[in-house]
Amino acid sequence: MLGARYMSIVVILLMAASAWSAAAQTPEYDFDRDTDLALGAMGVGLFGLGYWADQAYEPLTPEDIDALDPAGLNGLDRTAVDNWSPGANRASDYTKIASVAAPLALMFSEPGRDQADVIGLMYLETHLINGGLTYLLKNVFGRSRPFVYNDNPDIPQSLKMSHTAQRSFPSGHTSSAFASLVFLATVHSRLHPGSSANDWIWGGCLAAAATTGYLRYSAGMHFPTDIIAGATIGAFAGWVVPELHELESASPDGEQKSRRGGQTVIGFSLGF
Repeated sequence: MLGARYMSIVVILLMAASAWSAAAQTPEYDFDRDTDLALGAMGVGLFGLGYWADQAYEPLTPEDIDALDPAGLNGLDRTAVDNWSPGANRASDYTKIASVAAPLALMFSEPGRDQADVIGLMYLETHLINGGLTYLLKNVFGRSRPFVYNDNPDIPQSLKMSHTAQRSFPSGHTSSAFASLVFLATVHSRLHPGSSANDWIWGGCLAAAATTGYLRYSAGMHFPTDIIAGATIGAFAGWVVPELHELESASPDGEQKSRRGGQTVIGFSLGF
């Protein structure tokens, strides 16, 4: 468990050291009113739909739990039903927190410091989209977690009957970690093109995010398909939001141009 914690710390230190040592460059990101409003509305809307879907929640009864049969799961997911580790669960909380905190270093170093407002807004939008979609899917699918299938007497029956016990798909810890760390690696690579640290940043970020997913599996909190879905959602959110705010190189007349959907628009992008 300590190794997982140290891995996230290494990602933060590696990113910060690389960012502080790089020379300042021209801005690579900018606000886009239409895109920002659309992303914000989408994130809030997803959370709203998720809350609406959550109202249909009904706790599992002891009879429901007894009726669950691991044989009905696919072969990959059946590997998770005997997992139970409160220690791995706690460690996944630490790696998630470290992952979410790591991109903040972008806003306290050059050249990110000069674009801290844009980067901060992009990061908020990333978590609005990722969190909203994850929350909605959890409440729509209402999938029981692996530990609900587990006969281990150390697992309280009250936990199996709790609200969280039916929110397995997709993995929220994994989606948050991938959204945060793919965002970090994507923005760092854009701010520091050609930097020898980029490959290390990408490798460290993906390894740390994957570690969070593995810990959720080991803890008995998620099936492999929950983790794969969470990683996919998070990685997409962490990549697409910076992509929608990305500026092209300055034009010959010195104006920054932004690009979206193959179209170049002076001042702001169309976004879709």
